[in-house]
Amino acid sequence: MRRRGPSKTPPKYRKHKRSGQAIVTLDGKDFYLGPHGTKASKSNYDRLIGEWLANGRRIPDEPSATVTVTELMAAYWRFCKTYYVKNGNPTGEQAGIKAAIRHLKTDYGKVAADEFRPLALESIRERMIRRGNSRGY
Repeated sequence: MRRRGPSKTPPKYRKHKRSGQAIVTLDGKDFYLGPHGTKASKSNYDRLIGEWLANGRRIPDEPSATVTVTELMAAYWRFCKTYYVKNGNPTGEQAGIKAAIRHLKTDYGKVAADEFRPLALESIRERMIRRGNSRGY
């Protein structure tokens, strides 16, 4: 009996009927690509298939390095120091952002940024209100 080898053609770009999304299955895992038939979904398909083929017809490993909330806030603060400036001086917006970052860093600094959820943001907001870090009007 002859054993069948890997297919010469890549997995099909197809439509997921229930969601209307374009989908491709690689190594038994479904990847949603965006609304079916759009340029963006076809571009995502091409990129994903290219990576899959370049990796020997296997899903590329996920990057192991995760960005923490502290690292994300540090990058945002660098941006704020150049964006929130008027006539060469920092605007008042910088002080509010710095206070919010301080609270975020204290409570969630070591949490992976992709695990930070809306409930965590609500918790930070409530903490700032309790401490008087909000306007009274």
